[in-house]
Amino acid sequence: MKDKNNLSYKEFHRRNLPHIQPQDGILFVTYCLHNILPLSIRNKIRNNRKNFADNFLVYDDYLDFCKEGSKLLSIDEFAQIVYDNLLKMNHIQYELFCFCIMPNHVHVLLKPNSDADDNLFSIAKIMHGHKGITAKKINKAFNRQGHFWHSEYYDHYIRNDTEFYNIAWYIINNPVKANLVSEIKKWKYIWIEKQLDYELGLDLL
Repeated sequence: MKDKNNLSYKEFHRRNLPHIQPQDGILFVTYCLHNILPLSIRNKIRNNRKNFADNFLVYDDYLDFCKEGSKLLSIDEFAQIVYDNLLKMNHIQYELFCFCIMPNHVHVLLKPNSDADDNLFSIAKIMHGHKGITAKKINKAFNRQGHFWHSEYYDHYIRNDTEFYNIAWYIINNPVKANLVSEIKKWKYIWIEKQLDYELGLDLL
């Protein structure tokens, strides 16, 4: 079991990747299925640790366009469990702005909340709970065994409004970028907060 101290709020911590969570920060989080990244991609990221933007594009482009590896989130029942759990913790552990569930990874834009004792929920705690619960539900419901999620995740804190809207658009448009659908409305597993939908002029609701 993961040490609770490792899940408490820290502005900075590092596993294989650095994680920065400023107080009141909005975070862009991406996580993927277990064992989906080939050694060549992992090495490319490992050898270029200083450049987050380049690493993320290498990572996400591979996930969007790879033809090999697991695509378990293309199974409606699996994707629905992830979708429902993200919404279940909305207004409790965090405030959701939008998310998109792709066949092998998930993008989320959120702002962590504080608990009853005014302690900020760490992104480590949020992800540990979300990935643990969804993996357990999927494995139990569909009689599968083994890891479901990759242990790490990318997170990036939003610096300004321009970056916020650019990343929100990136998330919502990801299925179109990946050539999975011709328009956003055709992708089933997208969720967007009502005000953000209005501000982006998407009319998805």
